Amino acid sequence: MKLFLCSHFSSVGSLIKEEIENKKVAFIPTASLREGYTGYVGSARKLFKKLGAIVTEIDISTEAYSTIQSVF
Repeated sequence: MKLFLCSHFSSVGSLIKEEIENKKVAFIPTASLREGYTGYVGSARKLFKKLGAIVTEIDISTEAYSTIQSVF
């Protein structure tokens, strides 16, 4: 398992295309839930799709621990 943490994925995501193409990815947009502007989350979703990632989106602030654990 690898961890890639960033705040604006659409700016850097194409740099790791080979790492995520056809791979399962956990997308955690939890920090954006309290923000007024969430356009960067939508752009990240689009880029994940374009790069061929198999995305599971999860809100770790509300999900049960067992669900979070199974996603990871």
